[in-house]
Amino acid sequence: MGSTQDQERETVKTRKNEINDEGDAEGNAGNDAERDVQSDAESDAESDAESKDMLWLGIDGGGTHTRAALLDSEGRLRGEGRAEAANFHRVGINTAVANIVRAVDAACASAGVGRERIAGAVCGLAGVGHAKHRRRMHDALGKALGIANLKVETDARVALAGATDLAPGVVIIAGTGSIACGMNARGEFARAGGWGPAMGDEGSGYYIGRRALEAVVSAWDHRSPATSMTEPVCRHFGVASPPELPAAIYDAPQRIMREIAQLAKIAVNEARNGDQAARAILADAAFELTRAVTAVIERLKLQNETFRIACVGGVFEAGELMIAPIRQAIGIVAPHAFIAPPLLPPEIGAAHLARTGYAQNAQLVG
Repeated sequence: MGSTQDQERETVKTRKNEINDEGDAEGNAGNDAERDVQSDAESDAESDAESKDMLWLGIDGGGTHTRAALLDSEGRLRGEGRAEAANFHRVGINTAVANIVRAVDAACASAGVGRERIAGAVCGLAGVGHAKHRRRMHDALGKALGIANLKVETDARVALAGATDLAPGVVIIAGTGSIACGMNARGEFARAGGWGPAMGDEGSGYYIGRRALEAVVSAWDHRSPATSMTEPVCRHFGVASPPELPAAIYDAPQRIMREIAQLAKIAVNEARNGDQAARAILADAAFELTRAVTAVIERLKLQNETFRIACVGGVFEAGELMIAPIRQAIGIVAPHAFIAPPLLPPEIGAAHLARTGYAQNAQLVG
């Protein structure tokens, strides 16, 4: 009897030990699970912190200057930098890349960070409309900057992104060159112009300056009426009279395009003073820019939409002399469209493109 009771007590004791062991195992497993969850949470928190610390780079590189901007994950501006021209057709690829790197490093210094903090970049450049040129600049910049997530776009594309803050709309760019481009709500992209001085750039600063030169020499020949542009144009080139212009122009091929584009300011000033030749030149330039923007609107089927048309570039410093005729003509084609200043500068538009991780696959129309 006693032996049986001892056996029962021993069985109960053994079972209790087994239960305790199971409880310890479950407790240990629970603790391990809790530690795993905590570790995952800490990892996620570190990842979120790293994501918030990353910066997004936007670059706008044109024929006269380069600007860079850094945005944080909330879209706040953290740093800016500037340098000289980045159109490699005009300054050469080594100089263009060096100027871009200089602008980027200035932006990083302004933000107090190094390039390793840059999560992605969109570089909008003049002169990369052809895929071959775009690849060449992408490869060169990839090596120079060491940014893995780098996209190279046209300067027109990033100007559009800034002008409309990524919303559907159109931008007209008239600086040294000219182009109009836009995007609709379906993500379709269209452009008109941007063919360069040999084949196009109608309505640009170069186009206006070239027409001003023509008016001056034509007046000197008595082929057309006298123009008040003659004296300031000659002064601009450091000569006393039109017969001295050829030497000043043809002996400086590297800088002459920019010099001629700067004559647009003279045309604007003299148009304001009532010079008929200057007024005719600006009217013609406005007509050509209107043709370009109208082509974009029609190709994107925006005629019945409400959207912003932003005017970018030094030509529009003429104000209503240029904008009024464009507004009047566009009102017939797209009555709900409105001309307004760009919402953001191109380099900020480029940084927003980088931050939103856009794909370079917008459907081209036409």
